[in-house]
Amino acid sequence: MNAGGPDTSVEIPRAGESAAACVARIDSMARRLTTPCGDGQMVWRVWGEGMPVVLFHGGYGSWSHWIRNVERLAEKFCVIAADMPGHGDSDPFSVRAPRAAMAETIARGLDEIIPANTLYALVGFSMGANLSALIASLQSRNLATVITVGAGGLGISEQVSGLRMWRPDLPRDELDARHRHNLGIIMFHDPARIDDLAVHVQRENGLRMRFRGGRPRLNTLLRDHLPELKAELKCIWGAQDVYSRANRDARLEIVRGTHPDVDSRVIDDAGHWVMYEQADAFNAMLLDMLGAAGR
Repeated sequence: MNAGGPDTSVEIPRAGESAAACVARIDSMARRLTTPCGDGQMVWRVWGEGMPVVLFHGGYGSWSHWIRNVERLAEKFCVIAADMPGHGDSDPFSVRAPRAAMAETIARGLDEIIPANTLYALVGFSMGANLSALIASLQSRNLATVITVGAGGLGISEQVSGLRMWRPDLPRDELDARHRHNLGIIMFHDPARIDDLAVHVQRENGLRMRFRGGRPRLNTLLRDHLPELKAELKCIWGAQDVYSRANRDARLEIVRGTHPDVDSRVIDDAGHWVMYEQADAFNAMLLDMLGAAGR
């Protein structure tokens, strides 16, 4: 299913706008909140008013994973995008920490920034999706819906090869070339859609990644905590997501073991970073899942 419809397109970046200027402009429109994170602070950005919709990015990411979505969503909702611990502008833990510690820090932050008895929705991409059920189980706010985007953490692995290693001290042209190459392997279905903004976001997020936590050989983080998730569950997948295109049915079967009525949808002609590569279709689909399509 490829969602679409009128009044869903947001021009990002604007004509003639550089990638850095685009990020700075959208960032400047947000209100910033902070909550404790180890000995430092976790940073949250907030756009719009209404029911809170909380966005969690993927690994080696930040709020900017959602750069082509926050303005459109903020027309209908209070959009809260996190920089998870050790990512973006958020401080890391002072010692090596498991992802469970990240989830607990995030959950405590949600308890601070979302008023009690306020219904909200959680949308997690990739690593953010993997953490979503655990985060939900650790915090005390009224969670109506969890929407996973490109979810892993289900005990199914997919090997990806051909990535190019990079170092911060590489010349900028070479660094960008390697990130563009890697985006074409793991994040995009069509490499022709990898624009300067996507490369900028990937590069800057990679350079600022400071989370030190072990990665399990077989990630079961979402699967392990799905039985605890009482909220309504929905899933979005890119049809050509390199991680799930060969095993999406198997992943969905696991999800249906605890949530048999899950609303699972696929966006055609999109890879893992579906909300960037097919932003208009994704925005329309997400708004529909959130019940805002007719607002």
